[in-house]
Amino acid sequence: KKFTSLEFMLSVLLLVVFIITIPIFVLSARHSLESEGNIELSCSLPNPGTSASPISAECPVVNEQERINCIPDQPPTKATCDQRGCCWNPQGTISVPWCYYSKSHGYQTEDLFSPHTLGFTVQLRRLPSPSLFGSDVDNVLLTAEYQTSNRFHFKLTDQDKDRYEVPHEHVQPFEGNAPSSLSYKVEVSKQPFSIKVTRQSNNRVLFDSSIGPLLFADQFLQLSILLPSANVYGLGEHVHQQYRHDMNWKTWPIFARDAFPNEDVKNLYGTQTFFLCLEDASGLSFGVFLMNSNAMDVVVQPAPAVTYRVIGGILDFYVFLGNTPEQVVQEYLELIGRPVLPTYWALGFHLSRYDYESLDNMKEVVERNRAAGLPYDVQHADIDYMDQRKDFTYDSVNYKGFPEFVKELHNNGQKLVIIVDPAISNNSSTSSPYGPYDRGSDLKIWVNASDGVTPVVGEVWPGKTVFPDYTNPKCADWWANEFQLFHNQVEFDGIWIDMNEVSNFVDGSVSGCSTSHLNYPPFTP
Repeated sequence: KKFTSLEFMLSVLLLVVFIITIPIFVLSARHSLESEGNIELSCSLPNPGTSASPISAECPVVNEQERINCIPDQPPTKATCDQRGCCWNPQGTISVPWCYYSKSHGYQTEDLFSPHTLGFTVQLRRLPSPSLFGSDVDNVLLTAEYQTSNRFHFKLTDQDKDRYEVPHEHVQPFEGNAPSSLSYKVEVSKQPFSIKVTRQSNNRVLFDSSIGPLLFADQFLQLSILLPSANVYGLGEHVHQQYRHDMNWKTWPIFARDAFPNEDVKNLYGTQTFFLCLEDASGLSFGVFLMNSNAMDVVVQPAPAVTYRVIGGILDFYVFLGNTPEQVVQEYLELIGRPVLPTYWALGFHLSRYDYESLDNMKEVVERNRAAGLPYDVQHADIDYMDQRKDFTYDSVNYKGFPEFVKELHNNGQKLVIIVDPAISNNSSTSSPYGPYDRGSDLKIWVNASDGVTPVVGEVWPGKTVFPDYTNPKCADWWANEFQLFHNQVEFDGIWIDMNEVSNFVDGSVSGCSTSHLNYPPFTP
């Protein structure tokens, strides 16, 4: 076939395009392969932020479940880990500490070991290592006491200066005789320092602090305890979803706080630093109690282990042994004091609600329940019975006849419980005096600001308030006297104490929180 000029030109053009396209396609494919090779290469290179620290004598291989977190205050990074002289080895989920303590942290025992009739003392010296939160205590004194055959006490204190210790009405310096026999034995390791408590009958280690270092700084104290069993109960106050603790990396903060119960891992109204460990199916158990009133975290982990992190005071531990959980609790109560036996009527049926608004409404509820024949032993009165929500008063308008109403309850075999909030209104003047505030001010029994003189003013239900300082003996006398004076007016039978965490509707005071290491500690649980 003869091609026309146009067909010939198109054929040549197609050939040229084909010749040009093939090299371009080959070059493009090669570039793509090279690019994929670079990505693979960069992915295979260790990331500077996730590479493991060299394994050495200071950074031994540690089971993930037994790692003690060296960065509890912020998201972990290798830079922070290196700065703190700890071991970086990212493995598993983020709940597993990626940065954990090396063997260079903690303390070592000095040669000064002083045994005595009830126990022994040991001087400890801090090992050279980076400081986590500053102001580390170099010289720590371990004082150990074999208080009873089933109770061991030890505390760690600053050897060179006094620190705050909880003044407890029942827990006093031990003055008993040395027990004739012990159900436990105690061992102390030299470097790094650790303490171990073992049950004599079966040689089971109950309490072993060698899982982590002792840390003792001005505002950060820590001790970890390796346990023989994950059957751990106690600690609070929190909303626990089950009686036995979930040991899968949970951190429970402990510091009294006015907050609604919830499913979060948050601190609530009370503080309980005691836990019980059921060792096995035989019932053998032991308990651990830390007597410290500072804010703290208690961490449980699957080792199983428990770590206390505290921001002040001393480490003051008691270990209780028992053949059953009940015996452990008995040993614990023998130390701290037994609960008050409630009056018989307190075990009856109570009716409590907020906002009756008036005595007439409360009377209506009382009569309705009586008419229905419901068991009904105790009526509660919330803050609306008060005059302007002030303690030790009642509203003479909306609750007119309140004293007579209480007498009528008594005649019917019923009791009255009134709510009282420890925050005291400072709204008092010559023309309108408020006796509880005036008498407390005369005795100087309010919580003061850092100057030690000026009462801290907060805000609670009655508005601006001051707070009773119950560590002042005069305050206890004032408190009892105010109840007596009010009981002379209204013959209540019980007291419902509320808002005593202590609660405050503003942070610190109406003037805020002053900038200090106490208000803003280097570590916040």
